[in-house]
Amino acid sequence: EYIMQPSYIVKSKTFTYETKCRLHFVTITSDVERFVNESGIHAGTITLQTPHTTAGLWLKEAEKNLIGSEEELGYRPDLKRIIDRFADPAEAYHHNDVCSSSNPNGKRNTHLCKPDENGIIPECLNGHAHAHNMLLPSTLTMIIENGVLCRGVWQQVLLVELDRDRIRKVTMLVQGETNKASTGS
Repeated sequence: EYIMQPSYIVKSKTFTYETKCRLHFVTITSDVERFVNESGIHAGTITLQTPHTTAGLWLKEAEKNLIGSEEELGYRPDLKRIIDRFADPAEAYHHNDVCSSSNPNGKRNTHLCKPDENGIIPECLNGHAHAHNMLLPSTLTMIIENGVLCRGVWQQVLLVELDRDRIRKVTMLVQGETNKASTGS
């Protein structure tokens, strides 16, 4: 006779994604679901985290009029327009006023990349992307029930690029109970 005994496990895995442009919405749902399935967890949670301050995670509908490509649509999609209304990239940001040999009176002199051989600091002018990150969290937790990720029919897990084309990482951690068969006495 076999008895199902729950066993608690924790597994993590880091995925790498290449974003193409600012406000690129990358659907990563299939990677999340595959990892949940491979984990063997029957009941638990999955937490996703990106270590980047200019990228976010979202659980939303991936509908073209909300997040689609401006070039393909011929107009600016809704959520991109709203995000930029919150923090317009054309706005002046003190974060973008980098102190370097070419700008010795710049306001920002911390958290900088190393200067090149000419003393120029190759910083991105991305104050808007940091502001956008206030709207889009760096972490996301979802429930796993009966071995399946709980999500609405239209919900997709999205990595959102807030800066420019980059290589981004998302670490996923699943934890919960599995059902393992054991022989009863």
